[in-house]
Amino acid sequence: MKKFTTILFSVSLCALISMFATSPAQAYIERFTWLPPYMQKGFDSHYGASVVIYRDGSSVNLIVPVDNEAYPNGLNVSRVIVSFDWGQNKTLNLSPIEQVGWLETETFTVSFTASATEAVSSDWAHEYTIYVEHVNATTEPTKIVGTWSRPWNWWSPAYMFVVFPTDQADATDLSNEYDFYASVFPTWSFSNINASQLAGQASIEASLGDTYYTRGDHASAETQYQTALDLYSQALVAEREWQTKVEEADLAIALTEADANLATANAMLRQADAAVTQALSWILFGLGFVFMGVATIVYAYRKPKTG
Repeated sequence: MKKFTTILFSVSLCALISMFATSPAQAYIERFTWLPPYMQKGFDSHYGASVVIYRDGSSVNLIVPVDNEAYPNGLNVSRVIVSFDWGQNKTLNLSPIEQVGWLETETFTVSFTASATEAVSSDWAHEYTIYVEHVNATTEPTKIVGTWSRPWNWWSPAYMFVVFPTDQADATDLSNEYDFYASVFPTWSFSNINASQLAGQASIEASLGDTYYTRGDHASAETQYQTALDLYSQALVAEREWQTKVEEADLAIALTEADANLATANAMLRQADAAVTQALSWILFGLGFVFMGVATIVYAYRKPKTG
């Protein structure tokens, strides 16, 4: 029994060693990152998913980190590929081949230009897969050793890829700008009637823009949003001018009241001065009588007596 157990252990150990020896070495594609200038990156209710949205013609950069925990002599990366579901690849060809050291991580940037034509439609949020190809040497001739991959949803949040045509991107930017103005300066906050009416008209134009945008008529939506922004700018100017006039009128009233108060104070001061002068006069008059009385007494005392 003991001999059987020893044999079974030996066989299991050999199988385990053989499994490790024949299994391919693995490296890791770490979390990749879409870089600006994107228009939006996050959850979008229209797509019902997290998306990264780029404008047609803008520069796209995807950072792909590669970690080497399997090749003590270095991992020789030759290509990094982004494969989209519309049937095209965006490839970073490394020349010279870049080596990732043992237990080190290197980042690679796949760069390309966003194309609305390639992406077919902005209503389509695209899936994609990242591939990293490695070879047996850093100089030619080389042979592909293996390729690792990561699908777009390997990590969370996972961002699908969207490209907006120029007119849709412009309409979106104008809509966001209008929404910002409307949130900071709501229509009910305008005191001037003309400004309030302009802001209300701007709200109507923006709503029409939303309607056109929903229909997919992005050019008309862009026109409506621009009109809404122009009207809102006029409303802000009208409100500012009216507020300036109100402030100037309030200042004039305040200055007039201050002048009136100053005149009253001066009149009261003059009355006080007159009262003081009159009081001094009475005091002097009284003192005169006192001196006269004293003089009369002194005279009477010193007057020579007759008889």
